[in-house]
Parts: sequence; C-alpha cells; structure tokens
Amino acid sequence: MFISATITCFAPLAELVDARDSKSRSFGSICSTQIWGTIRIIVKLSKYKRIIIKVGSAVIARPDGKVNQKILSAICNDILWLRNRKIQVLLVSSGAISLGRKNIMLPNTLRLSESQALASHGQIELMAAWKKHFNNHSVNIGQMLLTPAELKLKTSSNYAIQTMNKLLELNLIPIINENDSTATDEIKFGDNDLLAAKIAKLFKANLLIMLSTVEGLYKEKDEINSNQSLIINKISKIDSKIRKMANDKDISGKGGMKSKLLAAEACMQNKCDVVIGSGLHPNPIKRIFKENTATWFRK
Repeated sequence: MFISATITCFAPLAELVDARDSKSRSFGSICSTQIWGTIRIIVKLSKYKRIIIKVGSAVIARPDGKVNQKILSAICNDILWLRNRKIQVLLVSSGAISLGRKNIMLPNTLRLSESQALASHGQIELMAAWKKHFNNHSVNIGQMLLTPAELKLKTSSNYAIQTMNKLLELNLIPIINENDSTATDEIKFGDNDLLAAKIAKLFKANLLIMLSTVEGLYKEKDEINSNQSLIINKISKIDSKIRKMANDKDISGKGGMKSKLLAAEACMQNKCDVVIGSGLHPNPIKRIFKENTATWFRK
C-alpha cells in the first residue's frame, strides 16, 4: 500500500515525473510526482514496521481542562488503521498534569510538587479516556510509567522492552507516560518529546510521529513568498539555521519546538524518521501521510 506525503526536496532526475503526467511511477519503495514546484513522495507504508506515536498535552486536553474526546477518538481510529497493516504501534501520551487541573484549583504557575500532585491525579483520567476509546473497538491497553533514570539502566530498560513486546504480543496497545510523581525531567522540559525519542531507540522504531497543535516547523518570515508553504516539509539535517526557526510561542504546553528538534535529532542518529504534525484534525495520522502539512525529518 502506498501512502502519499508531499515533501519539498531535491531528488535524482530518475525519480521525477513530468508535472503534466497524472500517473505516479514506482521506484522501489518510493513513488514520486513533481507538482507545482514540489515533489510528491509517496511512501510505502510497509517501510515502517514499528511506529511510536507521541501525543502532546495541548492535543489531549481542552482549554477547560476536559479531555478532547473527538481528538482521542480520531487518534485511536488511526492507530487501528496502522495496526491493521501489521505495523506495531506504541503510544506515548502526555496530558496528566493538564487533566489534573480540572478538579484541583491551583495557580497557573505551579511548584514542582504541585505539578507532580496534578500528574498523579490526572493520570487516572488520562488512562480512563484512552481505555474508553480503545474499548469502543474492543482493543485493550496497558499502562507503562517510566523515568529517564530507569531507561539509562540496562536491567530496567530491558524489563521495559520485555513488557512492551509482551503487551504487543497480547494484542494490547502500550500507553507510555513519564512517571511524573517521581521524575521531573519532562515536567521541566519536554512534554514527553525526549522520552518518546528514548523509547524509539529502545524499541528500535523506524518512525516517530509527534502530534502537536501546529502543522510542523515553520519557515522564517524572510524565507516565505506567496508561492511557498509556510511549513518546511523535509529536513535532512538539523543545523543552527533550523534550530533558529524553532519558536516555542507557536506551541502550547511544556514541550515546544525546541524539545521536538532535540528528539528528532536523537532519532535521526538512530536511523529513525520523525514527522511533526497537527493532532487537531480528523484522522490526524492519515492526514500527515496524505497532505503537504507536516515536517518530516529523514536523511
């Protein structure tokens, strides 16, 4: 099965098709068509055997602190769409602190201990929401709360991998979050972006999908003209110029684009592709593959 993603990039002449030709031609695992100055790369979905899907806090929680039920339902549908194609999927879900705020009145600026308390309370509602939507499809889930310290240790990281693999073997969806009640890394910086990259390395995933509230990494204003997309479609190397484009004002939550670039860089070093796109659309994962509205990090 071929799934398309329009990616602006350079390609060998042999991979281009005349823009007037409506047919796509296959070259191994890639089929490409040049359209209006861009190259539509159709990625063979079977290239990806193991996918990590990371969902940010601002995607999961509405501004009023309630679960965004429609979004979770759409993400569940897309995860099952991937699983039906024999792709193993792990879900890294933020949102515990945001959901914990709904029932506990605390100031906007939280102390670390307050964030940990909210995470402990909100994690229950977070997992209940995922359970509800996956159960609608007769699919069960398994919760894993991990810490960076555990993942650094060979014994505990091996146990984590064994648990992930066993959950998948039992046809369950592993749902992973940082154990914010005992760890602080992702509370202070990351919103699970860096945790997702570490999981991708351990799990030997070949794609990390990061669902946020923006469509991808935006170009600098002086690089945009009326004929170009605002989104950078493909990045093959993260350099100082790319880092400069990361503007955390565009993203809600603790993560932001800076932590996503760090996560993408770590994944690319481990031969894992990364795509950053919006999780606020119907069928957000399918949309990333089919439309020119995401940023891909792939060499």
